[in-house]
Amino acid sequence: MSEESTPSGIPVERTCPICGAAFTCMNSPSCWCASRTLTDRLRRHLAEHYTGCLCPECLDRLIREEAKETQMKPG
Repeated sequence: MSEESTPSGIPVERTCPICGAAFTCMNSPSCWCASRTLTDRLRRHLAEHYTGCLCPECLDRLIREEAKETQMKPG
């Protein structure tokens, strides 16, 4: 979810568009976000609503909310 073009693996300080928290993005497969599992639905939602990275807390909250919604859906 990189916002601007930066060399892969170079730490970049970002600001979460949801909560305004500062966090570090590695802009590579070794970034903290690469360990999160996202549904296709959540990926689409993120792409439609945000142009860049989210902080760990907000991304984890959205993942939990998505899991709850999925569990509550009938059959």
